[in-house]
Amino acid sequence: MQQEPIVIVGAGPVGLTVAEILALQNIPVIVLEQHDMPSPEWRASTFHAATLELLEATGLSCELMARGLIADKIQYRDRRTGVYAEFDTNLLKNDTKYPFRLQCPQSTYVQILAERLQKRPLADLRFNSALIGLEQESDGVKAIVQTPEGMYTLHAPFLLGADGAKSAVRKQLGISFDGMTFEERLLLVGTPVPFDQFLPDITYVNYVSDPQEFLFILRVPEAWRLLYSVPATLSDEQAMSDEQIQGTLRRALHTEHYFPIVEQMIYRFHQRVAARFYDSRVVLLGDAAHVNSPFGGLGLNSGIHDAVDLSMRLARILAGAQSVDIEAELQTYAQRRRQVAIQYVQNISGRNTRLIAEQDPQERLRLQQELADEANNPERARQWLLRSSLLTSVRDQGIGVAP
Repeated sequence: MQQEPIVIVGAGPVGLTVAEILALQNIPVIVLEQHDMPSPEWRASTFHAATLELLEATGLSCELMARGLIADKIQYRDRRTGVYAEFDTNLLKNDTKYPFRLQCPQSTYVQILAERLQKRPLADLRFNSALIGLEQESDGVKAIVQTPEGMYTLHAPFLLGADGAKSAVRKQLGISFDGMTFEERLLLVGTPVPFDQFLPDITYVNYVSDPQEFLFILRVPEAWRLLYSVPATLSDEQAMSDEQIQGTLRRALHTEHYFPIVEQMIYRFHQRVAARFYDSRVVLLGDAAHVNSPFGGLGLNSGIHDAVDLSMRLARILAGAQSVDIEAELQTYAQRRRQVAIQYVQNISGRNTRLIAEQDPQERLRLQQELADEANNPERARQWLLRSSLLTSVRDQGIGVAP
């Protein structure tokens, strides 16, 4: 088993994380990526305390800290009335050495991982390589790979599907992806123009409630970013026109300033969880296993947690100890990570989405007052921060704990 590489499908942040951790433990890996480079998406940008703790042993936390921005305040604002709740992450100073959110685009994290893996003799990154089929075998998995030069097969002790929400691996296994797609489309835009010159009291992370056009304002090292809902009356092309984007930015920041755009991306968002997280020697992780609303910055983080948990289990399995029960390890991974996706990630991101998108005026005020009461009570605010940083889920469920 140890002589054959584990095959990982997808060179995004989750696939490269599990590849890095396994390679660090002298386990060979092959990463298959259908595109010609690692994922360049900026989309996710928040690294929570629990994630920085889990990555610390690899040295990745140190590299991220050198490239990211520390956000120690989280604001909830109303479009018309301003700030109604603010959470100070320094309340976690006795709970973690990372009492903040670290703002850094996932593209930077992917770049760090790809550069590391390209230097590791046990890691083989293969681009322009699409998984087009797989077959379960008694001692592993046969993967069928399509490249521009032709087709070939690989045999692996395990195949890991980290290939995103449209996962080819999940579809090959016939696993349902149950849940819902939100009606709204979201448009993410980034500009180098500092937003705090227009809204001096904003922080690096701001959720803005509005029944017609809710907003998410945040800062990353390269830009200020605005994520907002697109009216159903606009086509994608209309929404992404410079005129529409400039109008939204000007309304949000109360200015007539022109904003050069350095990134833009439109997408729908979902709340879905795979019916199963593994099938024999094939395992799903990250967005291939679960997707959620982006409001809370939990998708990237929970996917990295999947990667850390699974890599610990695979390391035990591949060490060859007779006491290790492969099925029990994978069952425990699936049960715990699925529970986190439903009971923690969906609850937190769903609540944030309701807070900023609620259309009923009375219900919107009730939700805002409920959150304000939490923020104004130091112990309740600390508990909120423990949940929203995923420290609670890690401590409740554990990471990589043996069956």
